[in-house]
This record gives sequence, structure tokens and C-alpha cells, in this order.
Amino acid sequence: MSIDAAGCEANPNDPGCSCYNVVKGKCTENPDIPGCKEGNEWMNRLLEVIPDRSEFDNARRLIEIEAPDRFHCEWVNACGEDKFKPTEYNDLINVGKCTWKTNVCASDVKADSAIDTSFFRDCTITEVGFHDLDSVYAMDPSIQAILGLRTAENSSVVAARNKELKLELRAQDRQAYADAEAMRLAGVDAEVERIQRIGEAQEEKVRKQTQLLMVGVGVSILLVILILNIK
Repeated sequence: MSIDAAGCEANPNDPGCSCYNVVKGKCTENPDIPGCKEGNEWMNRLLEVIPDRSEFDNARRLIEIEAPDRFHCEWVNACGEDKFKPTEYNDLINVGKCTWKTNVCASDVKADSAIDTSFFRDCTITEVGFHDLDSVYAMDPSIQAILGLRTAENSSVVAARNKELKLELRAQDRQAYADAEAMRLAGVDAEVERIQRIGEAQEEKVRKQTQLLMVGVGVSILLVILILNIK
């Protein structure tokens, strides 16, 4: 089987078609074919290191929406040098989707060598850049003292900044969801337009065939009349 668009459509299980599978959006229906399998394993590793608390539910849902759109990125290795790349691959690279971070702070995840923490935001405690104040106050009191978190001077500042960050994260979550939904609807609209074009082409073909048939009938009638007149 040739490793090209036609070959990959016919045989998506060929390892050389992993890039074609993820770029063409084959993973929803076939999560275990080459490219999709590796992409889903990467996405699941991201989800596994996020704390199992309700405040991270939106982050999980956003990862489930946005991660599949990045299965073509180098960290999944679905689009290596030996893989067939459809024409849309370069367009996706130029859009810059592979410069991506989740809205979860790296300090909140339980990451180890299984996942690269660069996929998470860098929220340093010195900048009061955390959004889970309870987890900070749950630290050992001696650590809190070293960081100066439980002082009368900064407790209100920390709480206020924490609230601001929560509002910012919610706005980012809403925007990310809206962007993902817009992209999904754009794909649906493109498919509807393609089907409409096919239908219009078919109607034009039928119209031309009908015209040719009418011309043929007309010519036949004229020939019959001519033959009768000759007799």
C-alpha cells in the first residue's frame, strides 16, 4: 500500500500514516490507530498529574478539548521524518499551536519524568502567582514563615491577588473554550460547504445530461420527419 493520502485513507493502521491520521482528525472515531494512540497517551499523562480536586475540573475539560488539536506537535512524534504529511500539516505548524501551556500551575501538578512540566504555567510563589490559596496555607508552618505568607502585612494582599488570578483563569478558560468551539464549528461549516458543492456539481451534471438527451431526441424526430418526406 502506498504511503500517500489515498493509501492512508485505505489503511490508517499503517505506522507511516500516523501524521495523516492526527492532522485529518481521525482520532475521535479511531483512538487506537497510529498517531492517535500516542497522542491520547500523552494527553492522559497530562490529565493524570493534575490534582483530583473540583477546582481543576475546567482545566481537565480544556485539555481534553485542546490537546487533540496538538497531536501533530513534536512531543507526540506522530509527524516524524519518516511519516507521510498531508498538505494541512504545514498550515498547522505555521498557526503556532505547538507553543502551548495549560492553565494549571506547574507547582500544583504531581509531575515526574513521565511528563514534561513545560506544558504547565510557571506560577512562582514569590510573585504570589498561585490560584489555590488553601494548598499554600496547608504547607508546614515553618515553610509558611520562611515564605512570609502568614504575616499580617501580606495576608490581605495574597488573598486579593489570589482572587484576581482566579478571575483571570476563569476568563482564560472561557476564551479557550470559545476558541475551541469556534474551530469545531468552522470545521462543520467547511464540511457542509463541501457537501453543497458536491450536490451543485451533481445537479449541473444531471442538467447537462438532460440537455444532451433532449437534443438527441430532437435530432431523432427531425431524421424521422426527413425520411418520411423523402418517401
